[in-house]
Amino acid sequence: MADLQVEIGGLKLKNPFVVASSDIGCHIGQIKEAEHYGAAAFITKGCIPVPGAVGLTRKPRFRVDRKKGILSAMAGFRRLGLEDAERLISAAKKETRIPIGANVFVMLPTPEEKELVTNACKRLYESGADFIELNTTGNLPVHFGETEQETETVDCFVDEMSIKYPRFVYETIKSVKQVVDVPIMGKIAYENINVPALIKAMEMAGIDIVDIGNAGMGLMPNAVNIYDTDRMGDKFVSADKNLSLCLTGEPLRMIAEGYILRSAKSLKIPILGCGGITNWEHAVEMIMCGASATAVCSAFMIYGFGILKGLQKGLEKFMADSGYSSIDDFRGIFLDKVALTPSEIKVLDAVAVIDAEKCNGCGLCTKPAHCGLERRAITMSDGKAVIDDESQCIGCETCASICPTDAITITLKN
Repeated sequence: MADLQVEIGGLKLKNPFVVASSDIGCHIGQIKEAEHYGAAAFITKGCIPVPGAVGLTRKPRFRVDRKKGILSAMAGFRRLGLEDAERLISAAKKETRIPIGANVFVMLPTPEEKELVTNACKRLYESGADFIELNTTGNLPVHFGETEQETETVDCFVDEMSIKYPRFVYETIKSVKQVVDVPIMGKIAYENINVPALIKAMEMAGIDIVDIGNAGMGLMPNAVNIYDTDRMGDKFVSADKNLSLCLTGEPLRMIAEGYILRSAKSLKIPILGCGGITNWEHAVEMIMCGASATAVCSAFMIYGFGILKGLQKGLEKFMADSGYSSIDDFRGIFLDKVALTPSEIKVLDAVAVIDAEKCNGCGLCTKPAHCGLERRAITMSDGKAVIDDESQCIGCETCASICPTDAITITLKN
């Protein structure tokens, strides 16, 4: 029988499915339900350790495209205050057996902020947190204004904070590690100014786990109505604007896997992969890209915690059918199969071959604008696609990819 257990940064989990920090981590009922359906660990909603912060009172607003597995924020982002997070973690440790992680925002790079974060982590650790997640997504424009006036925004992409932030994160991790005795996880967002530098700073500071994945830049589908510019999307009434820096769900998966691959190639610390996981196949992909475990968020907000059972059953069957006895058997299996730069790739000389009997004369293969070295390699003759001069074919494989009848194959030249 397949063994779903994983160990990540000192945490022993019964399976690789962790509930990510989000609006599904605000009260004890959510934690109990996730545990009931088999979640391996639970990360509570982000805590802002500043009394009276704007983000502590907001109500979230989301729109969902269920068919595409997309969830987008329009407004809101209610956070937990420090006392709220303490009560939630304390209750969870009394009423559940699932490992609990406390998410704490790390925002402005100042000595005062480091002290606030360190104190908050110490108190949450004393409340029973099994691990601490330092949320560096707080260094994004979407989060500025949480502790100031609602209308005040600081753009970290153009000011000196983007330079100071990695060092600040390094120092904060060092500070937190002095007051807690549980694993420390660093959370990364794709929109951070310099993800590799931030991850390196975390690694140098002795972080135990890196959580790669959060909301990305993007608008909800149909948010832009070109025919009625006074309407935002379809029938949305509870917020007046779409938030451009909070697109979550399945569209993020390919981006997430790219970041995980890039990080896993250089990091010696375990990675929690997050971003667009809606089924067990997606979880397998992330693990094959180098993640030690996965975190799920938007899928629970769309479909509920009940999908956890399907995730586990699907993963068990896949492992049994594929001959994998443990998660480690296929973790990082794609690391040597994907290059980070073109210079790492050996490009083989190839040419397209067209089967005239299969060709239906649709002409799609003559459309790609980059076809040919000096002129188009593929043309139409007597209602069929032909290649008159193989030397013009660059072997790019585009034509074979778009042919509806599989009439084109790519062969390597001798």
